[in-house]
Amino acid sequence: MTIRDLYQKYQIMPQLETHMLRVAGIGKIIAQNWKGGCDAKLVTDLCLLHDMGNIVKFDLRDNIDRARFGQIENLHHWQKVQAVYWEKYGKRAHDATIGILNEAGLSRFTQYIEEEEKLYFAEAKEIELDKASVAAVILMYADCRVIPSGVVSYRERVNDLKDRYGTRSETWYDWTFWFEDWMQSKVNIDLQGITEASVTPLFDELRNYSLEKNNV
Repeated sequence: MTIRDLYQKYQIMPQLETHMLRVAGIGKIIAQNWKGGCDAKLVTDLCLLHDMGNIVKFDLRDNIDRARFGQIENLHHWQKVQAVYWEKYGKRAHDATIGILNEAGLSRFTQYIEEEEKLYFAEAKEIELDKASVAAVILMYADCRVIPSGVVSYRERVNDLKDRYGTRSETWYDWTFWFEDWMQSKVNIDLQGITEASVTPLFDELRNYSLEKNNV
């Protein structure tokens, strides 16, 4: 099964597909340049799967999410898809993603998604990050390099989150600065050199990534 096949099976919105492809492109580049090496295929696969259930959290009433996505084509179709997802997986994006991966025979990835969420909300410091899986850590960073319009700097994305949702805690904003510096110390490239132009040429390759089900 390829990523293209999986996205078609689960009717992934084009905007969400592009988001995951961007995150995966960033993750792949970082993994290939991780000091000491890491499993770049695992990292890339994880990034390609991390938001599979996110349609459940989109506000698709009368195209209201156009501020994030632009005009959504076939809006009524996506509203129907969303309603099916709500009934089957609930309205929490994290739970929907885990449900899809379990159903698709890809439950081996759920541990990393759970780990990434814990690391982020705990504002993990060096001792926790050094013990964590590299895949979860890279996902946590790569996902914070993408906004609906494309790949941006880490700082631009964090400021976008701050403007939209406010600070998650009193320490969160300062922690993001620290985390960015920590990530930079772990790679052999300048992270700011990863741009939309360096990621989009990878899309066709990423769509054709092959996934094996559990125990295959």
